[in-house]
Amino acid sequence: ARTLLSVVSMPAAVVLVVTILVIGLLRRSHRRAVWAVVAVAGANLTTQVLKYQFLWRPDFHITERWDNANTLPSGHTTMAASAAVALILLSGRRWRPLSAWAGALFTIAMGYSTLVCQWHRPSDVLAGILVPVAWGALAVAGGAWRASWSLCEGTGEEGSGEVPELTTVGTIPVTAAGPRLWHQLVGNILLAVTGIVCTLGALGLGVWVWRHLDGPDSRWQLFSAYATGSVAVVGVTCLFLSALVSLTDWGRTRRQHAPRHRD
Repeated sequence: ARTLLSVVSMPAAVVLVVTILVIGLLRRSHRRAVWAVVAVAGANLTTQVLKYQFLWRPDFHITERWDNANTLPSGHTTMAASAAVALILLSGRRWRPLSAWAGALFTIAMGYSTLVCQWHRPSDVLAGILVPVAWGALAVAGGAWRASWSLCEGTGEEGSGEVPELTTVGTIPVTAAGPRLWHQLVGNILLAVTGIVCTLGALGLGVWVWRHLDGPDSRWQLFSAYATGSVAVVGVTCLFLSALVSLTDWGRTRRQHAPRHRD
């Protein structure tokens, strides 16, 4: 766990941003590369500002930090989740669910490592996941995909090499189903189902722990409390990255179906 945590550093952040730009240039996905950098930088900056300027932690005498400093959101988890978000934004539609799975595994490993080393509480890790996903959603809403008139010229998703089949409804170009393969849909559904099952499991474990707080601390109580946070990390990561994949498809389709206005 400590070896994995040592990967995250300021030089690693710089390398991540440069890698995103290089991949974007190679795939000719300039707009998405810029938005991916914005999402990565914005997420990590947001985490640092929230952690050190706005949020605070009450002292429950359970922290391993000598200064009892605030630890929410987790900076290490934010870095890992922002890398996952950038990977989703840069991937073509064919590989996006696979990218989400790879990003989820990396984020879960990083978040769980902070729990193992007692650097963070589960809520810190969950917040570190939600901040980058929110920036990823902002990137989709802000225009990570190229304007719709590119489709009228016979091009597909920027940098994907896909050429959509166009039909018209009135004067509005509408894309057909295109090359969306069954494994793309299945991959994202499996990620979402994993997230839902783990989230429900964490809620069930949490309720059990909550109902037994008045009794004496037992080994099973402590294990269940630890398992609640650990399973919640898996559930939230899978569920929200799956939602982001679905949102990228929506953002792409929304721009494809928009009419082109000519002067």
